[in-house]
Amino acid sequence: AFLQGVLNQLAAASQKATSVQTAAAQAQQTTMQFLQSQQQMIQQLQMQLYGQSSPWNVGVAYRIPDTNFNLQGTYQQGRANVQLSCVPDEYAPFLGPNGFVNGVGPGNLGLSLNLSI
Repeated sequence: AFLQGVLNQLAAASQKATSVQTAAAQAQQTTMQFLQSQQQMIQQLQMQLYGQSSPWNVGVAYRIPDTNFNLQGTYQQGRANVQLSCVPDEYAPFLGPNGFVNGVGPGNLGLSLNLSI
């Protein structure tokens, strides 16, 4: 009788835990559906505001020789962005007294192109 009572309590606790997990999963699914609908609404508003977005995403980076300046340019979703940043070159001592390259080379020019269709 005692063992039957303990087993019944364990079964009830297990059933309660399962129902809590099911409720949490349903709440998470509802939240995800809401967020997806909000994301679609934002995308529709952006299309109305900015027009059809371009599928082109282009990024260019150039480190100005003998300086700590890095010039970056990006174009995504019909918008261009230019950024100038000061980034110290931690690897300069490894390059030797004359540096690794003189002028534009693969060490100080970067290009990335992302095309989404």
